[in-house]
Amino acid sequence: MTDWLTYEWEHEGRPAVFRVDLQYWDLLPVLAYSQLIYVSCAPKNPGSGFSKGDEHLIASLRSALSQQLEGHAVFTGNVRFDDLEQLYYYTSDPALINHVSATCRQYSKLQTICGCIHEPHFATYYRFLFPDDAKLQSVENRALVDRTIKRGGDLRLVRRIELEMAFLSRDDCIDFAAQIKRVGFTVGSMSMVSGGTHPYRVSIFGYSTLELHELNRFTARAIGIAAKYDGLLEKLDAPFIRA
Repeated sequence: MTDWLTYEWEHEGRPAVFRVDLQYWDLLPVLAYSQLIYVSCAPKNPGSGFSKGDEHLIASLRSALSQQLEGHAVFTGNVRFDDLEQLYYYTSDPALINHVSATCRQYSKLQTICGCIHEPHFATYYRFLFPDDAKLQSVENRALVDRTIKRGGDLRLVRRIELEMAFLSRDDCIDFAAQIKRVGFTVGSMSMVSGGTHPYRVSIFGYSTLELHELNRFTARAIGIAAKYDGLLEKLDAPFIRA
């Protein structure tokens, strides 16, 4: 059983596509696979993107590693840049890196680097691959972008976007409202809704395009500040502008 999530995010200023198997949030501590094996694949020519031939080789390498490591390691996720793909496995046997290295050497038409590090707390999985609230919102943002494109909308035009933020207490809601103004948002109305774990709501407004990288940065600013007050993003409303 797998539970894969794909999301788009920037890492060190570069756009990337993350894939992570969510099932290991609970399973990794049980498995106690504290050795991380990583494999990085890049084109032979530095600075160039992956060719169709490279894509085929990477798919073949992933398949070969999956067969080789089955029953001995778990594949928890990968990150893809324009000219780099990184694969992440956890195992209890650090000696497996010797077999992984031998397999990677067979793919001489790619630049491959692999290694094994001790990760008793599974930091790569929990802190790098697994999405926080801002990264999870990027999935909803992508869906909004795709709907806008399908309807013939213009992503490039700046528009006023409303976010509804939700909090556990009225005091947290008020403190957030005071703080969010400092990063360029306008605060609207506050309200309380019945039911749910976060009944105290405040609407905030800001300006952004619907291009995904900009929209992700926009929502991440609000989510990051809300997290300091145990808050979350409940709703996003962006006007449709036809291309």
